[in-house]
Amino acid sequence: MSTKIMTNGGTGLVISNYNSDNVFPLLPLLSQEFPNWTIDKIKNYIRLVISKKEDVAGILVAQNEALYYVGMLIYTHQTISSELIENTTNGKFSNGIVVENLNASSPILQKQVFHLLIESVIKLAKQKDCAFVELPRFDESYELIKQKYQSQISNPNNFRIFIKLD
Repeated sequence: MSTKIMTNGGTGLVISNYNSDNVFPLLPLLSQEFPNWTIDKIKNYIRLVISKKEDVAGILVAQNEALYYVGMLIYTHQTISSELIENTTNGKFSNGIVVENLNASSPILQKQVFHLLIESVIKLAKQKDCAFVELPRFDESYELIKQKYQSQISNPNNFRIFIKLD
């Protein structure tokens, strides 16, 4: 079962929350993301994520017009020290969304799928009054996000990327 979040007419992709513990529709993406995991381990991980309330963790999926899952983003809500985002030592903490896993089924569509999934998680973070979205280290797959949010990007440790939200 999914709840639609965003439709992009230009690509024909629909982004939605994935709320089902049935991992089989996502298995191609999950197997690609976790190649060394058994199906049972994958099922347990997805059930754990799905069992959490949306304000703790969740899964966003991208579907094409044929309803095939072409992308997936797994996220958690976390509180971190503001020092990681702002390079200050003020002792404050910030709430945000951390992208734990991000995957696309096709290298050809990867930039567009990543862009739409990250745009959707940023929209979700703003709705939840989060101060940041944390992403894995940038590569060429994030080109569209990097262009759009360049002035809001913080990369204090060269490992994870933070997009500061207004």
